[in-house]
Amino acid sequence: MQTETAATVAVLALALVATWVSSQDVPAYPPPDVYSLHVVSHVRNRYARTVVTSRVANTANVSREISFDAVLPETAFVSGFVIEMDGKAYEAYVKGKEEAREEYQQAVQAGLGAAHVQLSTRDSNVVSVSVNVEAQKKVTFNLTYEELLQRELGAYHLRINLNPGQIVNDLSVEVHINETSDITLLEVPSLQQSNEVLDEEKNSTNPLAHMERPSLTTAEVRWSPSREEQASLRAEGVQGQLLVRYDVDHAASPNQILVTDDGYFVHFYSPADLPPLPKYVVFVLDVSGSMGGRKIEQLRQAMVSILDELRPRDNFTLITFSSESQVWRPDADVEVPTSSSDQHVSGAGNNTAAVVAATPENVVLAKDYVTSLKAGGGTAMHDALETALRVSQKVAGAAQLVLLTDGQPNGSPDDIERDFSAANVERGATLFTLAFGEDADFGFLRRLALRNGGFGRRIYEAADAHLQLRNFYRQVASPLLSSVNFTYGDGQVEKDSLTRTRFPTLFRGSELVVSGRLQAAAPLLEPVVVGEGRQLFRSPARLEKASSGERLWAFLTVRQLLDMDAATPNQTIKDRAKEIALKHSFVTPVTSLVVVKPNDTSAVDLERAGGNRRGYPARSALRLGYPSSLSSLRSVPHNSGPSHHQHIPQSPQKRLDISDIAWIDSLKNVSHVTLEMNGTAQSYRLAVNQTELQLRKCTTPVGGPGQCRHLANCVLPNFTDSLDNFLPYFCVVDDSFVGVCCPDGAQDTSLGG
Repeated sequence: MQTETAATVAVLALALVATWVSSQDVPAYPPPDVYSLHVVSHVRNRYARTVVTSRVANTANVSREISFDAVLPETAFVSGFVIEMDGKAYEAYVKGKEEAREEYQQAVQAGLGAAHVQLSTRDSNVVSVSVNVEAQKKVTFNLTYEELLQRELGAYHLRINLNPGQIVNDLSVEVHINETSDITLLEVPSLQQSNEVLDEEKNSTNPLAHMERPSLTTAEVRWSPSREEQASLRAEGVQGQLLVRYDVDHAASPNQILVTDDGYFVHFYSPADLPPLPKYVVFVLDVSGSMGGRKIEQLRQAMVSILDELRPRDNFTLITFSSESQVWRPDADVEVPTSSSDQHVSGAGNNTAAVVAATPENVVLAKDYVTSLKAGGGTAMHDALETALRVSQKVAGAAQLVLLTDGQPNGSPDDIERDFSAANVERGATLFTLAFGEDADFGFLRRLALRNGGFGRRIYEAADAHLQLRNFYRQVASPLLSSVNFTYGDGQVEKDSLTRTRFPTLFRGSELVVSGRLQAAAPLLEPVVVGEGRQLFRSPARLEKASSGERLWAFLTVRQLLDMDAATPNQTIKDRAKEIALKHSFVTPVTSLVVVKPNDTSAVDLERAGGNRRGYPARSALRLGYPSSLSSLRSVPHNSGPSHHQHIPQSPQKRLDISDIAWIDSLKNVSHVTLEMNGTAQSYRLAVNQTELQLRKCTTPVGGPGQCRHLANCVLPNFTDSLDNFLPYFCVVDDSFVGVCCPDGAQDTSLGG
């Protein structure tokens, strides 16, 4: 039964493709048949978890290597991976980087196929898995990853990039959204059939997407094109991005706190209807020789759009740099060089004149200037940033610096990072960095931004670069509050459990998120949230019950710890991130992956081999694009065909019962269980020895066939420790009993229970 389920996640970017490795020395064989590709996504209160299932057949009469590739959201963590072949499942599990190296060496000594993965950060969002598949055999790849969705430009975005490389018999995407607040926006634009950013203002609705609203707080999207519909999109198979945009009612719950049954809380903060603050923004633009051609044209086009969006109460400064930096002034026919030897700009008056009011007249002059920009010379970034800080000190209040560059700076990046960050301590300007094209040092630019209160973004060198630049600016164009601080009462929250509580700026269309764990038996009293706006702003909080929040807390904590370590390396911070990541099976830059693979008798170390696996017959390999990312594949025999379990035990285990479910007692009242469904607490009967009158078919969270059984008849190790893991399996038996979508073959219990 090839059906899908209401599983999990809102995806931010996923490219899926099944490929094969070939060589000029290899005879031509028919390509592998990707006969099924399912993406099942579920988002619950912004926390996203997705399962991708790709089924591929080797149609050749010889064994060959088949690969599965996925481009994940840049901030997502892989949390599960299983390969199914010949009645066996090879499961990945996460370990620390050092343990991974030891396990790799042990596998090599034992003569097993293994791979320890170390890739550059440029591949940091790529997962690629290859296995050797025998003639006329099939392989199934199951990938799970998780992410907390960020709100940008007034909506949460779910992006799924599909590229199976052929027409697929069974291609489907399902998205299930479950929020506590009412969903006020749900859109699925037309399929974007390139890697470029959509101009959302001109985009139409996707005619193949089916949207449903079961309730005010839930939404479902299904996209399942037939072979003919796939061919009409692209003869060689679908290649494009499926986007789902949604938002919730922030006016009704601008300051919402979800308190979960496992003691965690998550605080969503996005006050509506605040007027934007006046802002001061300094544009620091690279016009060196490498920016020539299309790049400089796109920069001109983007800056014209950005200048048009400035408000009359805003102020701005334009600084360009190549071999030296130049500051534009509206009262000058040409830009003014800022080298220390130039007497025209050494005085305070000239610095003040570089701070330009965004009047209509000045905006017109600035647009004339940016349209005349020409590329040439070196990349004097150090001087340009020093100039930006000096000029910005002439304006009281917050300042935003936007640095765009496409290349390597003149001088040492470490010196720039150290000197600018030290000089900016007193000024406290927020720095955003934009890495334009593949030659820019994104790692350096990201660290520089993180150390100075902002973030770094990649701008991909494509026809839509001006839209990428414009969309970035729109995210930071309307500050609503500055110096936002969250304060929770003494003794309420466990020490060191709180995520970040201080934020330099809240922008329109965004959302601030704080999470933590309550002290035992301590109620969460209303916290204090203070931000500086046109006046000191406070807003009351709304407390609501939710199911489980531990994984959301863990994800947010690890992500923020890694950002802190990226900005300023700190072993203590890195160790804490590793500890939490290992506990929750997140594959991150501080965890690592060793692979013991099916159908292989040799070992490969991609750190030395450079990832080159072309040739025939090829070894299998797995690579996950974090520096030193680790997982290990274990073989588990199956008695009844491929497993559809999300987790496969290493060895036979005792049969579990309700007493093994750690979270059940907190929800149970005699013979009833209370669950929060769609924001409402609902009570279900709990059967112990109840006869199941009729077994209803269902689909498990990973897309496999199952039957809706009484919970007592199908307790799975997947969910004994976490209610969050149970909810995707939840179903109702005989209209009133709590049940579980039990994978076929998981239990040998009789109908009588």
